[in-house]
Amino acid sequence: MTKRIDDDTIEKTVNAITEAGQPDCRDRALEGVRCAASYWREEDGSSDEFSAFCVRHFACSERERDALFGRLEALSEVLYGSMLAIGKQLEWGVHVDQGPLLPADDILSAWSPGAHLSDDLFGNKLAFVIHLNFPYRSLQRKLKEGPSWTRRQWAETRLGDTLTERVPADVSQRLASAFSAAQNYIMGYNLYPAALRDNGDDALFPEDKRLLMHWNMRDEIKAQYGRQDATRRQRLLYAAMERVVDGGIPLEAIDTASHPWNPSKQSTQPEGNRRYEFMLDIFRAERGLDQWCPDNPSLVARRFNVDREIPEKDVERLFHELLSSPAFGRAAKLVSSRLERPLEPFDVWYRDFEEGQKPDEAELDALTRARYPDARAFKNDIPRILDVLGFDKAEAAWLAERIEVDQARGSGHAMPAAMRSDKVRLRTRVPKAGMDYKGFNIACHELGHNVEQVFSLHGMDEYFLASVPNTAFTEAFAFVFQARDLAILGRDDAPVGPSVLADYWASCEIAGVALTDMELWNWMYAHPDCDARALREAAMSIARSVWNRYFAPAFGVRDALMLGTYSHMIEHAMYLPDYPLGHIISFQIEAAMKGKSVGSQMGRMCRLGRLSPNQWMRQAVGSDISVEPMLTAALAELSAKGF
Repeated sequence: MTKRIDDDTIEKTVNAITEAGQPDCRDRALEGVRCAASYWREEDGSSDEFSAFCVRHFACSERERDALFGRLEALSEVLYGSMLAIGKQLEWGVHVDQGPLLPADDILSAWSPGAHLSDDLFGNKLAFVIHLNFPYRSLQRKLKEGPSWTRRQWAETRLGDTLTERVPADVSQRLASAFSAAQNYIMGYNLYPAALRDNGDDALFPEDKRLLMHWNMRDEIKAQYGRQDATRRQRLLYAAMERVVDGGIPLEAIDTASHPWNPSKQSTQPEGNRRYEFMLDIFRAERGLDQWCPDNPSLVARRFNVDREIPEKDVERLFHELLSSPAFGRAAKLVSSRLERPLEPFDVWYRDFEEGQKPDEAELDALTRARYPDARAFKNDIPRILDVLGFDKAEAAWLAERIEVDQARGSGHAMPAAMRSDKVRLRTRVPKAGMDYKGFNIACHELGHNVEQVFSLHGMDEYFLASVPNTAFTEAFAFVFQARDLAILGRDDAPVGPSVLADYWASCEIAGVALTDMELWNWMYAHPDCDARALREAAMSIARSVWNRYFAPAFGVRDALMLGTYSHMIEHAMYLPDYPLGHIISFQIEAAMKGKSVGSQMGRMCRLGRLSPNQWMRQAVGSDISVEPMLTAALAELSAKGF
C-alpha cells in the first residue's frame, strides 16, 4: 500500500498538463491528479511514469472529456451489467427452487465473478483514467454543492464513485464467500410450528406449516390476532424465536417436523453459537477490507457514508425521535386496550389499528391460491396489478415486459439488473398448494422494488444515475405497493393506503431492530478479537438494552430478546437501518401522492435517480427526510381515538 506520489510531483504534473493543454483547466487537473495520486502505488510505476501517464490521459478540453465519458458509460453498462447477470446465474440454484440443491451450488454461489475486477482495472490503469478525469467527491461536497449540479454533473460524480476502494481480489472473494455461506444458512432455517409444545402435548398448528425464520414466523404471529386462543399460539411462536436468538433451539428442530420440543425447556443438543459464527465470519471478512478503505475504514462508515450517504448520527437521531415520542407510549396503550390484556413483546407486530371487520385470512389464502398456483401466474398478472395501482396500460405493459418471476427457496427477493438488455427478477415463495396470502403480501412488496428498478434503469436519462439514492428508497416504494395488497386482490374492504398508526407502530418496531443491529456492529469493532460465544452474548445484551431503553416503559416488560430475531442481522451486515428509513421516506411519498394514483407519480420520482438522499426528497416530495410528518399524523390519530 506504499504511496509514491508527493506534493512536488503533483504540482509538476499539473503544470505539465496546463502547459500541454489549456490553462483554464488547472483547477480540474489539480483535483484529478490529487485523486489519482492517492491510489498510485509503488508497483504502478515511478513518479515520472505517474506524471507521464497523467499528461497523456487527462482530457483537457470539454470535447475530449465528453468523448471519454461516453466511452466509459457504454463500457460500464456492459461490464457491471454482465457481472451482475453472471452472479445471478451462479446463485440460481440457491435462490430459485427448481429441485434439490446440488453439492456444487454452495461452490457456485460463493464465487464472485467481480472479485478480480478492481485488481484488473487498477492493473491496466483504467481506474486511474477514471480518477484523473472524474475524481471522487466526498459526501460533504455532494451535500454542499450537489443541489446546484446539473444531471450530467451528478452522473460524472457517480462515475467518480466507482473503484474508490482498491481491494485485492482475495479480500473481495473472502467477503463474497462469507456472505454466501450466511445466506445459505438463513435460507434453510425453517421451523415447523406443529412440533412446538407448551404445557400440553397437543400440536397447535397444522402439520404441513413450514415457516422460514424470521419472516414467516413473524407473519404467522401477525396473522393470529383475532383468532381463538391466539395468545397461546403467539407466545409459543415467539418463545421459539427467542431460542433461535439465544442459541437454545435444538439442532434437530431446524428444518424438520419430526422433533417435538418445548421452547421453555432447555435442550440437550442446542444450536449454541452457530448462528453467530456466520455473522462473525462476515465481520472478519469486512475487517480484511478495512485497510483498503482509508476514507471509510469500517463497515459502519461504508454503510452510512458511502452506501446511504446519510451520516450515522443523523440516522440514529431519526430513530431516537420516533421511539422517544409520546406517540409511542400512547399507541402502546391503544394496542393494549384493543387486545384487552397487558402487552407482550411480540405485540410489536400488531397491525389491526383500523376499526371494522378484519379480513379472514383463510378466505384470503383461498383467493390467492386460486389466482396464483405458481410463480408464472403472478408474472402474468403484473399488468392487471399495475392497472389497479393507476399505471396506464402502455406503461404497465412496458414495466411488465422487463420483470421476470421465479419460484424462490427463501421468503422472496427482488433482484435488480444493471444493463438495459437484462430484466429484473422477482423471487417469490409459492407452496405446492399455491401462493398463500402471506406470500402474496411479500410478493407485492418485492414487486414494488421491481417497478422502481425498471423505472430507475430502463427509464433513466443518465446511466450513472441509475437506481435510487440508497436502499431505503427502494424499500419505500416496496412499502407503497405492500400497503395496497388488498386493493390489488380486488377487495371492497381494502384501505386506500396504509394505516397511519400501523405504519408508525411498524416503523418503531423496525427502528428498534435497526438500532440493535447498529450497536452490535459497533460493539464488534470495539471487540475485534471476540469469538462467536462472546458475540452471541453481546447480541442478547444489546437487544435487551435497546428494548429496555425504548420499549419496556411502554410495554411493561423488560429484557425481551425480540429485537435480535431478524435474520438480516446474520446475512446482510447492517442492512436493517434501511427498513425504518424506508418507512419514514414511504410515509412522505404517500403524503405527496395523496389524492393521486401510484402510477401517476412513481415514474416521475424514480427517474430522479441516484441524487443525494435529501436532494432527491426535495425534488420528489418537497422536503428533507423527516419523522415529523409521521409523528404529527400519529398523534392526531391517537387523539381522535381518545389516546
